[in-house]
Amino acid sequence: MAENHTTAESADQFRLLVDAVQDYAIFMLDPQGNVASWNSGGERIKGYSGSEIIGRHFSIFYTEEERQAGKPEHQLRLATERGRVEHEGWRVRKDGSRFWANVTLTAIRDGNAELIGFGKVTRDFTERKTMEKRLADSERSLRELSLHLLRTQDEERRRIGRDLHDSLGQYLAALKMKLAMLAQRASGDEHLAESIRLVDESIKEVRTLSYLLHPPLLEESGLASAVQWYLDGFAARSRIDVTFDRDRDFPRLPRELELALFRILQESLTNVHRHAGSPTAKIRLRMRDSNAVLEVEDHGKGISPELLEQAGYEWSLGIGLRGMSERMRQLGGHLELSSAPHKGTTVTAIAPLERPKHRSR
Repeated sequence: MAENHTTAESADQFRLLVDAVQDYAIFMLDPQGNVASWNSGGERIKGYSGSEIIGRHFSIFYTEEERQAGKPEHQLRLATERGRVEHEGWRVRKDGSRFWANVTLTAIRDGNAELIGFGKVTRDFTERKTMEKRLADSERSLRELSLHLLRTQDEERRRIGRDLHDSLGQYLAALKMKLAMLAQRASGDEHLAESIRLVDESIKEVRTLSYLLHPPLLEESGLASAVQWYLDGFAARSRIDVTFDRDRDFPRLPRELELALFRILQESLTNVHRHAGSPTAKIRLRMRDSNAVLEVEDHGKGISPELLEQAGYEWSLGIGLRGMSERMRQLGGHLELSSAPHKGTTVTAIAPLERPKHRSR
């Protein structure tokens, strides 16, 4: 008798505990999905008092779209089959307003494994959902700003390159002509001959800088030709042995994609020259399953796994490649980095030929 009294007292205490919970709606459903119990948390979150909601089908909490799609009945079937179901989605309060709910539905069975109902726990996650949306919106805005800055940078490089080539190049060409005229009058003047040689070197340097800022080959002949031109100059300047392997029938790509891949090549080889300490570099340009793939591999110092894991691989690439990584995302592609100490580093850029209509965040 005392044991039964203790059990009943414990059950009463548990009901009081459940009813006192304010942050969760905790209630029971019968096997058909009708509300069989209610707590104060349910009244606070959903707006119904116990007398208003007990006996009504729990589908009343779902949106009209989900009721029409049979979502409430589907959740009951899943809980019956699996024992427990957890999900999140929009739910409807008594006043018609919506809130984002985290819901756990558990099948309750008796000692004979017969289904006697369901336990349902609901929490209002609207504030968290709102914060997630704000964070996603902020991230999207930052990405759009980053892309705008990259495009602005490209246009500025194009302008500076054109000014160097057209304006400064013309001035140097005119200067060379004047010096050549003076050299004819003062035959054998070593200073004039040296001055003409320096002007020639300056004209070549201006042309190189102009093309590095915005290579005309990129628009005229495509990425593969521009890469070959750049590698020839890079090898001469850096004394690094560079090999270039590409598909023979590598196609023309969309203009923005060709420019992004060319910039990644520039940034990657700049890192090889400045930081890797590698005597060689291998460049590969291929098509793989409708994706353009650029690989830049060196055999230098490499990056430690600890650094990659600590900062995330993008933060190990340097500012320039982080920007390119963002541009690849905008184009529906991505950057990959593989590296090991004293075994070198490989930067791989992969992007589809056609940009997805809906970019993932």
